[in-house]
Amino acid sequence: MASILLVDDDVGLLASLGLAVAAEGNVVRTATNGADALGLARKYLPDVVVTDCAMPVMNGVELIRALRADPALSTVPVILTSESRKPPRLRISCFIRQPFPATALLRQLHRLHGRLAKRHRRPVQSGGS
Repeated sequence: MASILLVDDDVGLLASLGLAVAAEGNVVRTATNGADALGLARKYLPDVVVTDCAMPVMNGVELIRALRADPALSTVPVILTSESRKPPRLRISCFIRQPFPATALLRQLHRLHGRLAKRHRRPVQSGGS
């Protein structure tokens, strides 16, 4: 189970993606712009942020820059979605071109979850008696 922050100004898309991601056993929080998302990220420290690029108030690029500038959030994996053919030059974990099926996002979340699990695994210590 992971904590996922979904950010998109399309509330219909946000709701459907939220249901799909939550159905996988994840804790889902949502925001409709980057400024609200940044506040939620600072409060809840998500495992992954999924953000649209084009949004009002604070767009996805500005959100990613703010996340990277915050020491507590700088290493949080980010999946960026956009109608653009190419992702902006930012440190992101994945780029998904819109429109996309929910399964494309779920595949990327599974991939990231596996990488996060490996990073947090502790070495097994053998006990000597």
